[in-house]
Amino acid sequence: MEFNATFLISAISFIVFTFLMNVILYKPLEKVVNEREELINGNYSDADKNKEKAKSLLESVAEKLAKSKSDAKSVYNTEKQKAEDEVSKILADAKAKNNDFISESKNKLQEEAQKIEEQTEILATAQMISDKLLRENIPIGGN
Repeated sequence: MEFNATFLISAISFIVFTFLMNVILYKPLEKVVNEREELINGNYSDADKNKEKAKSLLESVAEKLAKSKSDAKSVYNTEKQKAEDEVSKILADAKAKNNDFISESKNKLQEEAQKIEEQTEILATAQMISDKLLRENIPIGGN
């Protein structure tokens, strides 16, 4: 193979062409590719940060929900206990009033029974006296 000026010019022009292509095409293209890669990596990084933020928010919401449930259950149990205590108090008061009423009624009935017994004794005594008096006033021989 012969090395002449055409070959040398072709080699130099190839080198110049490669250099120009590198400066004009490849470097800007490489720059665009690197920028896009950085953008994609940044988006992934932002997505990971947002994912972590969402996860922490979900955990926070879950904790608040659990706390709210616990507080609601506590309030419910407290109010239920208050209501049960109030019902017990009302029932106890009603039983006490009922027992007082029954005791008073029994006492009144016993007093009435005692009065009736006294009246019955008085009537029996009066009957006995009247029978004795009437027998004494009846003549014995028919006169």
